[in-house]
Amino acid sequence: MEEAQLDILSRQCDTLIALCHVAREKQRAILSGAIDDLLELAAQEERLAESLQQNEEERAGLPGGSLTLQEMEEQYPGSRLLEKGREMARLCLELQEINKANEQLLATALAYVDFSLRALMGDGDEKGTYSGGGPKGGAWLDTRA
Repeated sequence: MEEAQLDILSRQCDTLIALCHVAREKQRAILSGAIDDLLELAAQEERLAESLQQNEEERAGLPGGSLTLQEMEEQYPGSRLLEKGREMARLCLELQEINKANEQLLATALAYVDFSLRALMGDGDEKGTYSGGGPKGGAWLDTRA
């Protein structure tokens, strides 16, 4: 039982390492504005997340597979299973921090795009410089002079 859980936890740790790598690559893509790379990385991330979910379902199906880290500490003190559980928890926190940074980068990029669009198009009620609204009566230039 412990070996099967250890095998699954090892696969999950490998998947989390790959997810951290993809998340760092996403940071680079966001900063450089490489949209095509970002789309490919998002697809990779989705495949890895599905793999992680499948492993978690497999682990939960094992006897004692739904143990929390605290329960592992109580039942398997000093074991390799506990070490893998701790490594998995550490990797989850690392991935969470990278994703939080990516979220902030995307929010900043979105705010910049929004600002740029507002600057180009004007704010709703105000007419932009080239809005097409000339003086009433038709002519733009007073030719009476």
